[in-house]
Order: sequence, then C-alpha cells, then structure tokens
Amino acid sequence: MKQLILAACLLLVGAPSLMAQSNKLGHIDRQALMLMLPERPDAEKKMQDFAKTLDDRLKAMGAEYQQKIADYQSRATIMTQTEKEVAQREITELEQRIQDAQEKAQDDLAKQEQELLKPMVARTDSAITAVAKEKGFSYIFDSSAGFVLYYDGGEDILPLVKAKLGL
Repeated sequence: MKQLILAACLLLVGAPSLMAQSNKLGHIDRQALMLMLPERPDAEKKMQDFAKTLDDRLKAMGAEYQQKIADYQSRATIMTQTEKEVAQREITELEQRIQDAQEKAQDDLAKQEQELLKPMVARTDSAITAVAKEKGFSYIFDSSAGFVLYYDGGEDILPLVKAKLGL
C-alpha cells in the first residue's frame, strides 16, 4: 500500500514536468506577417480612399458650419430676437450633426478596416494553424501583440508561415 501511495505521489509530482517538456512552443510576429501579404497595399489604398470620402463629407459640414457662424455674426445687429434664437438653434443642431457624423465616421472606418482585414486574418490564421499542426507545436504566441513578456526558447515560425503562404 505504501508503495502505491509513493508511486501516486511521484506521478503527481512528476506529471507536470513531463507535460511541460512535451509542449512545443512557437512565436510569430503576426503584424509583420500581415504587412508582407501581397493584398495588403490594395486594402490600405481602399482604406485611404474610404477615409478621404468620410473626411470630405466632414469638411463640407464644417464649411457649412463656418458659413452659418459668419452669417450669424454679420447679421446679428439687424436680427430680431426670434431670428437670433432660430439661427442659434440651427447652429447648435449643426454642431450636434457634425459631432454625430464624426463619431459615425470613426465607427464606419473601423468597420471598413475590419472588413478589409478579415480575409487576410483568416488566411494567416489558416497558415499558422497548418504550420503548427505540421511541426507539432502546442502553442503559438503572437509576439507583436505584446502579451508574451518573456520566453526562453520557442521557435519563430514566421519563416515557415511565409513559406506556407508563398511569400
């Protein structure tokens, strides 16, 4: 019985170290990989074009706002109190529309970027998974994300994934 308990204790103490030795760790700079993809420049161009369209809309709204302010200031001395209140309300409403448009533009830009990057992320995920399975890795860490603060060893699989993607 003592031998069985001793064997169980040794197994419990030794099992974690045996398991740790069997895990093969790898790392990749995913951001660098994404920048190497041939479709990346096209996606960046689409993002820049989309951002310019949004910026042009916001500039037009800003010009309209500046015009309303200038009109109000030039006519303030000859306006009735009611006309002043109406003009001030229009300016305030336009300010709110501009603020809403800026927030929507930021959201739209983020959604557009996510949509353009989705196929690239899927492609790199697939290649990383394939390399990890082929080479027997248990874990692959993204070194560009900054989540791994220290690791001693591990294999950089960027060259393997680049080869898998034909880069």
